[in-house]
Amino acid sequence: KGLFTGGIERWPSVGGADGRVVLYSRENNSGTYVFFKEHVLKNEDFSDYALTLPGTAGVVNAVSRDPRGIGYGGSSSKTSGVKMCAVRLDESHPAFLPTEANILSGQYPVSRDLYYYVASNTDGPMKKFIDWILSDRGQAVVVQAGYFPVGKSKSAR
Repeated sequence: KGLFTGGIERWPSVGGADGRVVLYSRENNSGTYVFFKEHVLKNEDFSDYALTLPGTAGVVNAVSRDPRGIGYGGSSSKTSGVKMCAVRLDESHPAFLPTEANILSGQYPVSRDLYYYVASNTDGPMKKFIDWILSDRGQAVVVQAGYFPVGKSKSAR
């Protein structure tokens, strides 16, 4: 929170090498942005110095080229060239990396479930589509895209 609201501006404050922190954020119409602002920043404003980029892939790309950069995004983005940060809920909790096991168990505190909404009429082609999504083959596509399969998230237990 301190980094993205501007309360922490230099890397040594969080154990990094000397230099100003460069913030990369998502655009404000992104669900990821809204979740991060609500759950991490507790609805405080982002720092005026945060650079807004379209899509998590853009954030990952920018951070991978900037040794002073930090950003956030969904688990589905490729993370080559970036280091994942361990995050803790608060001072009294341990920090966890965003591994699949830590996210699914709920230990990693910055994650959310994604939902698929459909009209109330799920007959015919819509039912076939939903059945395919929930099938082993459909769920393999979900995993290949970098998401977690249905029924394995912390809220589905």
